[in-house]
Amino acid sequence: MSNDFFENIGKTITEAAKSVGDKTDEFIAIQKLRSRQSSLESDVKRGYRKIGELVFQKYVDGEPYSEEIAELCREIILMQSEIAEYKESIANKKGQTICPVCGAMAPEEAEFCMKCGASIPRQEKTEEADFTEAENQEPEDKEPEADPVAEAVAEEAEADSAAENEEIHNL
Repeated sequence: MSNDFFENIGKTITEAAKSVGDKTDEFIAIQKLRSRQSSLESDVKRGYRKIGELVFQKYVDGEPYSEEIAELCREIILMQSEIAEYKESIANKKGQTICPVCGAMAPEEAEFCMKCGASIPRQEKTEEADFTEAENQEPEDKEPEADPVAEAVAEEAEADSAAENEEIHNL
């Protein structure tokens, strides 16, 4: 009688262990499939993003598009200029400067960007010096200056495009 009891306990434990093992194997297989699915979904999103960036870059380069796409591109340009202004304000508040190549923040005294290694131009003039200089200058007939925000946006778009191209090339 006691042997039957222990045999039943042994069978129950064996069946439970087998069931747990099967469930674990099933769980691992499902997680592997989910991981592969997630990876492919990320690749698709990256592809969509690249398509969008290519369309946007063609808009910036002056190629004609539908008014709907052109309006979205104009909105993006405005948002990018606002982002550039916010980045600059944040950098100024932190006593930092922004790398003209990659857009990373760097200490004001840095000569090179710590992220991309590009040379960072010194901005030694203060706002008061700029204001005083502007007062003392006589107006001249000269070509209008380029919009620094538009230039920054274009440079940022080029840097992002180059980084994206490199990322895709490395895939």
